[in-house]
Amino acid sequence: MLTVHHLGKSQSERIVWLCEELEIPYALEHYMRDAVTMLSPPELKALHPIGAAPVITEGNVVLGESGAIVDYIIAKHGGGRLAVGPEHPDFATYLYWLHFANGSLQPAMGRNMILRRLNLADDNPVLQAMRGRLDRALGLVDARLGSHASAALVTASLRALR
Repeated sequence: MLTVHHLGKSQSERIVWLCEELEIPYALEHYMRDAVTMLSPPELKALHPIGAAPVITEGNVVLGESGAIVDYIIAKHGGGRLAVGPEHPDFATYLYWLHFANGSLQPAMGRNMILRRLNLADDNPVLQAMRGRLDRALGLVDARLGSHASAALVTASLRALR
């Protein structure tokens, strides 16, 4: 049985969502963050050396990193759903957008969130550079979604986090 080791406010929410979308059976082990440090509890750290969520277990497999977990679940349990094979003409585009969320968008959003909490002056060069990076990432999302009805809602929601 696939077990998702879930930590609230983490990338593990993507894995729960994926399992639900694919309608595959899974067990959910929920962990609570330390109230002071907001870090993973010792039980999760004991499961995987990095001590962060998500982690999945299935038989002898213990796997961390949400991107790797998404690839694993789609390959093992997807039954051809939510994946494009290497023979498909859009394979490279599929891979790009599959990894864009964690590789470009999420880090840019995270940096901006942290810098916003520091209350830096609007003309701070680091703040301006990071806002520019986020704006470029959101511009890519806008361009990709184009005129789809949900496009404006998605990017407006993401920009609100800036």
